[in-house]
Amino acid sequence: MDRERGDGASVRLGAVGLCKAYGSVQANRNVSLAVKPQEIHAIVGENGAGKSTLMRLLQGVEQPDAGEIIVDDAPCRMSSPRQAFASGIGMIHQEFMLAPDLTLLENLVLGDEPVAGPLARIDWNAARDSGGAHAAQAGIEVDWDRKAGTTPVHIQQYVEIIRLLRRGTRVLIMDEPTSVLAPKQVEDLFDLLRKLRGAGTTVLFISHKLKEVMALADRVTVMRRGEVAFTSSVDDSTVSEVAHHVVGGLDLGRRTPTTRKSSSRAVEEPALEVAGLYAPAIDRSHPLNGIDMFVRAGEIVGLAGVSGNGQSELVECLVGLRKPSSGQILLGGMDITYATNRQRRDEGLGYVSADRRHEGLALDASIEINAIAGSQRRKPIQRGKIVNLGAMRRTAADRLTKLDVRFGSLRDAVRSLSGGNQQRTVFARETATDPTLLVVSQPTRGVDLRGIAAIHAILHSIRAKGASILLVSEELEEIIELSDRIYVIADGRIVGEASSGIADVAILGQMMLTGTAQDA
Repeated sequence: MDRERGDGASVRLGAVGLCKAYGSVQANRNVSLAVKPQEIHAIVGENGAGKSTLMRLLQGVEQPDAGEIIVDDAPCRMSSPRQAFASGIGMIHQEFMLAPDLTLLENLVLGDEPVAGPLARIDWNAARDSGGAHAAQAGIEVDWDRKAGTTPVHIQQYVEIIRLLRRGTRVLIMDEPTSVLAPKQVEDLFDLLRKLRGAGTTVLFISHKLKEVMALADRVTVMRRGEVAFTSSVDDSTVSEVAHHVVGGLDLGRRTPTTRKSSSRAVEEPALEVAGLYAPAIDRSHPLNGIDMFVRAGEIVGLAGVSGNGQSELVECLVGLRKPSSGQILLGGMDITYATNRQRRDEGLGYVSADRRHEGLALDASIEINAIAGSQRRKPIQRGKIVNLGAMRRTAADRLTKLDVRFGSLRDAVRSLSGGNQQRTVFARETATDPTLLVVSQPTRGVDLRGIAAIHAILHSIRAKGASILLVSEELEEIIELSDRIYVIADGRIVGEASSGIADVAILGQMMLTGTAQDA
């Protein structure tokens, strides 16, 4: 449906009472939003707050269960992404959509090629003129003959923007656009977005970075647990106020006790020491910029941070999946900075991956094999050069029984288990050898409430035996509930630590979102 320009509209893009559920999970609940013409409107919220679902609804990728989408003050049934384009709505995703083997000019017109002549050939001169005009208007220099795959990411991002503007986009949705940019490139992008706003473009800016939001946006909306928790003009709010709503609307003075302090068996000797650790980034995350931290024996240390701030890089360095650029990792006083995975396991390192389906488990292998993986060369499973199948079966059954894993036959593929039982299987394997240090990443992701309680109980029991745990989670409530101490990571740096028996939820959340150290 082609719409009128709607230049006199009071709402360029909005929503009234949008609801979307996936089974029992209510991803969006009565979401109402009003983005004004020529406004930069920021959407912020923790992972799982419902931002991505809302964007899919506004783009016509999915249909709401209830509610309406508003375009230029009028209800609009956004039935497909094609209709969103026709309504002037375009989105730039975190993963750019350029074809790497095509030139930037070819990518610019892909799917909307200008044609000329009786044979309707692509008019490359017209394409170049069009791209050049938009680039000049935005103050950007683009080598249109360069292949996209060899082009710096900030230029790729510019081409994505120009491609949408060329097709008549009036509402530009940008999902975490600064996650791949250096500070100077962020400044340049913000200058461009302000120019576009002045020229009539409306920008919907999704970000975790509150300092950037407050520097760029005209208004900000906070989403939490699928609902709109707060909307305000940026001029009428502060970073602290927005962070306060992002982490749950708790009173800024409220301090939440971290639990189980009396049961901690932590002693002064560190099980893990990390000093001056640097490492390159994964995809569009942050590189590590000199991480210094330690975990004492018998202690649960939480690592809190918004996704993409260096947690994955740190975990991969610790468990041997990524080589650091510099720095040192000590496990029980032993330098394991460049040790192999097997050497780390022999020194007492266990690892529960955030991605159990692709890293933690071999889904097509049997439950039995997954439960004993890593121990197949140890007694009683291996005797000499022979694998004792009976011992392997008994070992697997014993490990699974201790953690109450519900399964049919040990020979069934592990993919047959529920998500919670798959996660318990990983824990059963990684804790069976009594590790000195267990690195646990996103342990309850995709697990139901009963499974979460069981996993938390497992972590308590591991620590009670004197083991150390580094807990990496994007769920701040989980970090606070389980940890003795908490480090906050942002932009690849440790920006704060809560080492006392209490943790201020709002301040921890603010450090996560702003990267600014404060007294927690």
